[in-house]
Amino acid sequence: MAIPEPTEVAPWYLRNITQALALDETSGNVYIRTDANVSIESANITVGNVGVTSFGNVDISGNSLPVTGNITIDNSSITTNFQPTQTDAFGRLRVSNPLTLFDTQNRYFDHDLFATSVTGSGNSTYNANSSTFLLSVTSNGDSVIRETYKTFIYQPGKSLLTLNTFAMTTPTAGLTQRVGYFTTQNGIFFEVSGTTLNMVIRSYSSGSIVEDRIPQSAWNGDKLNGTGSSGITIDPALTQIFWTDIEWLGVGSVRTGFVINGQYIVCHTFNHANQAGNTTTYMTTATLPLRYELTSSGPAGTLNQICSTVISEGGYSLSGLSRSIGHSLGSPIRLPNDQSFKPLIAIRLKSTNPDAIVLPIAYTIAAVANSIYKYRIYTKAITTGGTWTSAGANSSVEYNLAPTAISSGNISEEAFIISSNQSSQAPSQQEFSFIDQLQRNGLSSVMYEYVITAATTGTNQDLYASIDWQEVS
Repeated sequence: MAIPEPTEVAPWYLRNITQALALDETSGNVYIRTDANVSIESANITVGNVGVTSFGNVDISGNSLPVTGNITIDNSSITTNFQPTQTDAFGRLRVSNPLTLFDTQNRYFDHDLFATSVTGSGNSTYNANSSTFLLSVTSNGDSVIRETYKTFIYQPGKSLLTLNTFAMTTPTAGLTQRVGYFTTQNGIFFEVSGTTLNMVIRSYSSGSIVEDRIPQSAWNGDKLNGTGSSGITIDPALTQIFWTDIEWLGVGSVRTGFVINGQYIVCHTFNHANQAGNTTTYMTTATLPLRYELTSSGPAGTLNQICSTVISEGGYSLSGLSRSIGHSLGSPIRLPNDQSFKPLIAIRLKSTNPDAIVLPIAYTIAAVANSIYKYRIYTKAITTGGTWTSAGANSSVEYNLAPTAISSGNISEEAFIISSNQSSQAPSQQEFSFIDQLQRNGLSSVMYEYVITAATTGTNQDLYASIDWQEVS
């Protein structure tokens, strides 16, 4: 259809662009002649059908153009701007290819993924029916802290997304409640201090703890007090989903907020690049654990810990320092003659590097003489005896080539091997996995071990063993 000639009959707010509009008086349709380049910025316009030809550009900004009929676009293009939370911390569109580094759902039993520290009459109780942990305090000096045994790797250039769900006590003077991704030295968390809601970044970059604490009244996003774009008022005593996404690189931005009604709401963004006074990293590291805290200076209160996850958005590419350790030739481990298990070799994090990420990736076990052997791999273990030796000045690991007994741990793998005076290699974990990542209790400074143990039906049997690992932080 040929575009009708422009008409001078137009509402006042369209007269400045009337030469670019055409009215088909027969059908009542309005056509935009885009050879004139049209910009509509200052009014809300409701029309019937809209036809757009391809001779120029149409820019509609600042207001809406509701259409009650059909929109026809011929040989033209549409530019769509996504909402800020539809992109990750580096501005990439969020798509369905995240790599989950950690998740906990607490179904059926305590999965032993969090360490717990209790002071005074504080308590932590698991509830299988609701798949939750209830942290509780009753009087002055009580506290309960729960922190993951693992820290979670941040990879430069990829957004790290964390989500924690909870329900707190109604904000009360004398109660401090925290949920987030943090330690005693570094991290990001949502805090209810007395009756004040805060977003906090804690940093040890200067060698002492410094906290950037932003109260709700100063949040630079949706304050969730009913005045923001969402119109929502948050109540931390109700179940909530707290989220952060981290652009570290030492100087990036951190967004914090809540997921409500399926929408990621940005409450406050901490910006660090090109900011006055910023001359170093905003926190020491973004490789941290998840953590829940409840502390009282008088009143009773509870914090319901529900579910958590840590996600590397855009996957993860393994990179780091490869290391290995094993017994020297001529120095094997003699197994007991009573078919009991004996540790052969163990590795653990150094106490000076508790937040390092170390991934065992392979092992070998070789028998000196013919017999039937059964081996077990333990994680989150503790051994006794032997001597611990540093794997190097630039390593976060120490090893023990002759532990004498194992006192605790989780069996992650077991199998049989047999040898006729020849070396035999056990199945190796060549594809890296965070499942066997070395763990620690950051609340008690215990470094847990990755241990190979073995037993045999023979007598006076000797074994060699080695462990390969990747240090990625």
